[in-house]
Amino acid sequence: VQKVLPFNRHTSNVEMWKNDTVEVTRACPSYIVQPGWTPKPSYGVRAEETPDEWTRESITIVGRNFRNSTALTCRYRTCLSSGWKNDKGDEIALPERCFSDLTTSHLSEAETRAGTFISESRVSCPLPNIVHDKLLKSVNETNAEELSSQSLCVRDDEGGPFLLQKCSDIEIASGQCSRDDTVPELGLGRRIYSLFLTCSHEEVSRGLCANVPSPSLKLNPCFTSQVLVDVSNNGDKFSSDKTTIPYSLIDSDRDLPAFKLPPTYATYYVVDDHVLDAFESQNNAINRKQLISSFESDEAQCNLISSHEEEHRLDSDGWVEASYMNQFHLSFDWRLLPKHLVYDDHFRLAIHIVPSRCNESKCNDSTRHIRHEENIPCLQPVQLPVWFTDASIDKNQFMNITLLSLDDARFRVEVQLTHGLALPFADFFERTMTVIREQPQRAKTDLSASRTLSPLISWEERTVEMPWIFGIRYDESYSHSTSLPMNLPPRWKSFERGRVLIGMNTTHQNTAPTIKDKYEDTEERKDFWSNPYQSEVIAKEQTDLYFETFHGLSFDQSTGSYDFDLNSLILPYLPFFSNCREFDSYIPLWALVESSTECKLPRVSSQYPDTWWRRDVQPLPHQDDVEAIGPSDFISFYPVADWCERKLHCSFEESLTSTDVTPRWFEADSGSTLFSILRDPIDFYQYTGRDSATVGANDGGGQRFLDTVTTLETFIPAKVSRSPAFNVVGDCAASCFPRRVTVDISYYQVDVHSKRVVQVNVIYDKFDKDSTNDEYELQFKFYPLNYQELVTKFAFTRGLFLMLFSYIGVGTVIVAMIYWAVLRLTTSLENPPPLKILGYLWLTFPPALGGLLLGLIPISLVTAASFYLVNGYTFDTSESDPDGRRWLFATTKLQYSDVAIDPDLLHLTRQGRTGLAFLTMAIASLYFTTKLLVPKKKLNGDHGDAKPITTSTWKRSNLLVSSILMGLFLVGIVEWSFWESFGTYIWEAIILMKFLGILIGQVMDNQLGEALLSAPVMTAFGLVQAVVTMSANDFMDFLLSYIVGFGFLILERMYIGPLLSNILNWSYNVFSAMIHSVRKLLPPILSGDQNDSTSNSEDSETVHEENEETLEPLLGSYTSYSCDVLSLLYFPFIMVVIMIFREEAEMMKLYNIKESDMEYYLLFALVIIPFQIAADIFMQNSLELLHGWKTFEYLEYCRARFLQREMWWKGLETNTLDECIENSLRSVDQLCFSSQYYMLSTLHVNAIVYLVLGIVMMARAKYNAFGDPAMSSIIMIILLCTIVVKLVLTRIATIVGLWSIRHEKRRWHDKIHADGEPQLDQWSHEQSTGHDEYKLEGRMTSDAFRYKFLRYNRSWIIEQLPNMLTPRMTQRSRPYIMNQLARILGSIDADVSSDSEADDAPDFDVPAMNASTRAMIRMWYGEAGRLLRLSGLVEPIIQQSRDDVCQFCLGRGSLRVETCFSVEEMNRQFIVEYPECKDDIDQVQWKMFWQSTQKYSTVCMECLQKRAKEKYEGIIDDDRSSDDADSLGDLVTSELDSVKSTILSTWYSQARASLNG
Repeated sequence: VQKVLPFNRHTSNVEMWKNDTVEVTRACPSYIVQPGWTPKPSYGVRAEETPDEWTRESITIVGRNFRNSTALTCRYRTCLSSGWKNDKGDEIALPERCFSDLTTSHLSEAETRAGTFISESRVSCPLPNIVHDKLLKSVNETNAEELSSQSLCVRDDEGGPFLLQKCSDIEIASGQCSRDDTVPELGLGRRIYSLFLTCSHEEVSRGLCANVPSPSLKLNPCFTSQVLVDVSNNGDKFSSDKTTIPYSLIDSDRDLPAFKLPPTYATYYVVDDHVLDAFESQNNAINRKQLISSFESDEAQCNLISSHEEEHRLDSDGWVEASYMNQFHLSFDWRLLPKHLVYDDHFRLAIHIVPSRCNESKCNDSTRHIRHEENIPCLQPVQLPVWFTDASIDKNQFMNITLLSLDDARFRVEVQLTHGLALPFADFFERTMTVIREQPQRAKTDLSASRTLSPLISWEERTVEMPWIFGIRYDESYSHSTSLPMNLPPRWKSFERGRVLIGMNTTHQNTAPTIKDKYEDTEERKDFWSNPYQSEVIAKEQTDLYFETFHGLSFDQSTGSYDFDLNSLILPYLPFFSNCREFDSYIPLWALVESSTECKLPRVSSQYPDTWWRRDVQPLPHQDDVEAIGPSDFISFYPVADWCERKLHCSFEESLTSTDVTPRWFEADSGSTLFSILRDPIDFYQYTGRDSATVGANDGGGQRFLDTVTTLETFIPAKVSRSPAFNVVGDCAASCFPRRVTVDISYYQVDVHSKRVVQVNVIYDKFDKDSTNDEYELQFKFYPLNYQELVTKFAFTRGLFLMLFSYIGVGTVIVAMIYWAVLRLTTSLENPPPLKILGYLWLTFPPALGGLLLGLIPISLVTAASFYLVNGYTFDTSESDPDGRRWLFATTKLQYSDVAIDPDLLHLTRQGRTGLAFLTMAIASLYFTTKLLVPKKKLNGDHGDAKPITTSTWKRSNLLVSSILMGLFLVGIVEWSFWESFGTYIWEAIILMKFLGILIGQVMDNQLGEALLSAPVMTAFGLVQAVVTMSANDFMDFLLSYIVGFGFLILERMYIGPLLSNILNWSYNVFSAMIHSVRKLLPPILSGDQNDSTSNSEDSETVHEENEETLEPLLGSYTSYSCDVLSLLYFPFIMVVIMIFREEAEMMKLYNIKESDMEYYLLFALVIIPFQIAADIFMQNSLELLHGWKTFEYLEYCRARFLQREMWWKGLETNTLDECIENSLRSVDQLCFSSQYYMLSTLHVNAIVYLVLGIVMMARAKYNAFGDPAMSSIIMIILLCTIVVKLVLTRIATIVGLWSIRHEKRRWHDKIHADGEPQLDQWSHEQSTGHDEYKLEGRMTSDAFRYKFLRYNRSWIIEQLPNMLTPRMTQRSRPYIMNQLARILGSIDADVSSDSEADDAPDFDVPAMNASTRAMIRMWYGEAGRLLRLSGLVEPIIQQSRDDVCQFCLGRGSLRVETCFSVEEMNRQFIVEYPECKDDIDQVQWKMFWQSTQKYSTVCMECLQKRAKEKYEGIIDDDRSSDDADSLGDLVTSELDSVKSTILSTWYSQARASLNG
């Protein structure tokens, strides 16, 4: 019945929308004389009396929406020609004239002039300097092209211009036309010399008549020029510029109207001055009178105001501009309305939106349906929320509505009175609406960024500031684990009445009941991610029609077609949280956290006390007060930025009494992702997926921007935490509802203008099982992170973290340097060792790095093969088979008990199979590494009845079992680290594992008996210990754990490790003393023998003395250091493995480490390596200063021994074990801490770590390997890959000469193996220099050289005796040293006696020798020389046959090798078998004979002495005196091996036989 506009501009913060569409209606006057023309006397007008009509300098343009601006511009263009086709198809040209459709007109170049604002409907435009010279053709100059038109401007024979116009049929019938001989081709025509013409019937019907100076008249085009004038308020877009937005960019047969704004312009005519001068006197009077009278009438008519043209239009009232992402709070004060007025019966609220389009049904008088007609804009208002329109809501109060614009629009609110009873109360609705506009402006304030408004609301496409919002990403994958939200956005036709979201806005204090929206489970909701239309083309049409952005359309440039693949959305509001007071179903994040009236600081608590500094600043500080925290602002620490905490009261829109197939959002498990927030604000174009404010061919909606994101760190997932549910009695997995939901959003204030979201958590709390109560409390926390929190959240760039890690590394080096400086200043050493940084670096780092890289090559190859075996579909069939359902072993049953393949179990099975592959790799690696760590020795025969005993098998078994047990123990530690509170007690855990490592290290040392075997096992323990530190609560705790671990490392390496044996001995002595004291108090019958404790104490003191000034502490310390270095270098690799197999291991998930964050852990592990190595160099020199060790000299000695090794694999040498070193350290000393040692340790460590990872993977997946049909295949494939990789890499190493012996030809005799056939061709390849060097070595080890060395270096040897005769050496070789000392003392006594009796001593002459004597000596000399040469040839072979233990007592100390057959016996047998070698020795033949015939036995010194003693006691000679017996004892007990004994006894027998003979 009546419409009322309720807008109250006094209480609102918005202004009414002003139409900026410039409309030009006409020009005033409509024609003028060419500016600057002076009338001649023939016109009857004197120059000094020239009226204004003749001297006009400007014209007035009449129109609408002119604006008083400095850019107000008038544009002039002269019409050159235009044309059209008549009904007969003839082309009709109109010179000097333009049609209303300027597309068929030809215009001159534009000339602009600055306009003068008069009013919103009038502008004064100065005339341009346009002088158009007409090209009047003479008759002789006409041609066929010009005659094709219907009229022609020509001159007659006297030079007078006229219009020659072809006659129409009517004119021909009237007899007014004749054939003009000047242009016969034109046919019948007539000449027109008049200034004014009558419009033709066709011109009038087509609307082409100018009606100047009066209706149905026009000016002669041969005498005048037509000028077009259009106006622009901004100097850019003019009124004649056509604005058209097609309904779609798709070519379609559908005839749908487009948004069009027709061009407008004014025209005026200019009478040319040369035409006026050409008028003859007979025509002057007529034209002069017409011209002057028309000027006067046009001037009078021009100044009249037309209501149609200039008066206010009511349809422009009440509109409010609602640009993109503006939110409007519409508050209606209806408190004074009469109670009897019923909403929707007597009045209703209507909100109209532009742009919009909808269909209306048109009916005839009989109300019969006729057709659907589309209206643009839609005449129907948008649908209001049910919560607003429901009859149970009392309207006699403040009624509030929230309107969110998703695109550029304008809206108009009106109250429609639908009943006559409401008409008297129309005034009650006036000025009752307050409009409060809000827009996003705090996420990012980039004043340099701007955009243009849509021409649908701003014809000028006005430039406005770019709004920035935090987009909400909702992905299809989220709906697989959680049901779709109830507040999914409407799409396509749902926005036909306007692209806005409307909600009810009521406060919690309002007693109005909550009315929920009715959601039907329609097919559209079920198939939300599918294309609802029959084809992509139709979907594109509908998308363009309704400016849709929630779609998955994309344009394929290669095919020129559209694809629909919707898998994610960008929402401007938070999903799931709907039906909330103040927001209803749509809660824009920016509106939630940018409210200056609702945002509050945290309540007073222990964490945020009343004296908290932030309470001095408003929750949303002024832009000038914002202070950001940058990478270098660690001193400022705290930012000054937005802090918003607020509370909303909501209702579950889901039915709490029923369940869904998938968990609903409030039933989601901890760790589930509800949605994600784009970490950086997005602009209009990123949100809409367009390139401009209007639709385009490449529009892709929000998914277009999401598809351009290449890293997942752009999306910050909103993770669910429902840990308080564990406190609920009973099961809280289903039908358990949280009554408080907290959305915790922390951000990084990048600078004063922009923010970046860092973390989003959704916390459920206060659970109950009351399904009748649908209310819950929604809390929001939006706050900035301080510097420490930004570091722990990885908010800074990688460059900053690189710098931070470098600072930490430099700090560790400085600490180590200070510690070294303190020791250097306080050392008690007389000659402190110098600090050799480069020397230490060269001796320690290259072998470790080289060995690690060599070990990682086979590991990486087999790991890559395992990854491809299980997850190869990600490379080969990622598009055709994205889930890998047709990949290897996925097409068969996952378990023997399965009836069919369950796709839901495919991932778990693949996870378990990956664990099985890792477990197989681990077992295979343990098998190969144990063979290298414990090389198997060959059985060398026996000595008498004693059989050699081989320890390789049980050593390998012991190592294998110990490694597996360590792996199982480490699995327990890893599973312990998955404990939710492990990060809370990370410091206690680190300390516990440190002491546990010391204890386990002692156990492993005792169990394995060799440091070489226990080193990789303990390295694996330390490595897993480093891995579990990643379970710290945040990255800062992880860094602090490294710092604490470094401090503990200094303590352990400098004091605990070297002094551990002393501490244990001291503890043992104290305990023994206590036991001894207790025994003294007991009766003798109970106390037992106290000598045991005394002897034990003496033994412990002896052991303590043995540990003083020996190599063992240095070796033990450096072995521990080698484990630390290997762990340091290997740690990044295992982190990469965890990252690659993140889905299978689940360690990153359980440690709450994002994939992008894991890169920072890896970066730290890499950056800290050089600094840790540098700190270790200072600590190694500190050990030398503190304990007096010669670490650097030892490392040089190790490097020299490795370079001078006799076999390519150092561990295979059997004659290089240092017997002066404790037995448990000999093997690790033998490998010289070379690259071979580190490679071997890397392989073994990796095997244990892979064992742990494999078991963890299988446990996480609850995988039953024995029930998997693919188990045997996977195991066989992995084993085959391992063997192939081993063989191939071994072959490559042989080809490239890896670890080739540098002086390989020095020990040429070692190439002949004991069990091989003679390789005679080896002779030709040996050079004489090799044999000469070997002979030189033999001379250097001869007795003559030794005696000379002792004689010339006696003083130096005496000085070095205290260092050589250590307590351990004295204890271990006591019998031998005592014997040698006795001999030395005896020789000294003899020398003394000889000196004292030198003068009286007899002088013996050389006896004369006869022929037999000389022959005997020659024979003995030749035989002895032959035997010595034969013995020297096989001496290396004999030494290589030494076993690790004594074959009689299993002892390990002072081992010797004995041959079963003497050299003399072997020589006799050799001569018997090879008579030709009696005089000339064939060395190769001799060695082969020796190897095939000789047998060996390994005997310790103690057994030799025991045997010698027994032999001595068995020799009884009554004729000899005691002195002779002593001499015999000395002779027997001297160190004579079997060869020397045989030579001596043979010589003695033969000599006696010769003498007796």
